[in-house]
Amino acid sequence: MKKAKRLAPIISNDMETMPFSSALDDHYISNCKIVHETIDIEPEEGLRIDKVIFENVNFLEAAWPRSEFIDVLFINCDLSNADFSRCVFHRTEFRNSKLVGTNFAEAGVRHTLFQDCVLNYATFGFSLCNTARFESSSLRYADFYQAELKQTEFDKCEMNDINFVEASLKGVDLSSNSFENIQVTVEKLAGCEVSPEQAMAFARQMGLVIKDV
Repeated sequence: MKKAKRLAPIISNDMETMPFSSALDDHYISNCKIVHETIDIEPEEGLRIDKVIFENVNFLEAAWPRSEFIDVLFINCDLSNADFSRCVFHRTEFRNSKLVGTNFAEAGVRHTLFQDCVLNYATFGFSLCNTARFESSSLRYADFYQAELKQTEFDKCEMNDINFVEASLKGVDLSSNSFENIQVTVEKLAGCEVSPEQAMAFARQMGLVIKDV
């Protein structure tokens, strides 16, 4: 099956730079750029963020569940321990950002890029990742328990001790990524693409004794 092309955010290059407090209007932010800020709010309901660039922004353990991010860029941001559970991300990019322990549980992650990011201990349990891409990022101890990975790419990532238990890896190419140990459900490995070295690691993990002949 031919893979769908990931869609990039649709964002203007000449958006006005605004403080977050001024940009926020009744739980809605659109068509602006927010830079060099520390954001520490817990809205009473989900936010809708549309066509926004966040650059060099520190989110202090943001709790924004059930929010929508459409055509959004995060550049050099710190979103560690943020709660984005049950959020929707569409045409969104995270570049060179820190997302340690960030919660994407039950989120819809569509046409979204994570590039040069630190996602150690991030949680994607029960999420839907559709046409998403994880590139040159650290995913140590990240949790994808029972996540649905539709046309999702992992390229040149560090993913030691990542958890893919109960997640189908059919059609997922892990061959360019590095790991010594990952958690998987053996029955859901069929169709996963791996390197010869990774295949040996999986064999050992399943208890096989590999002999030179």
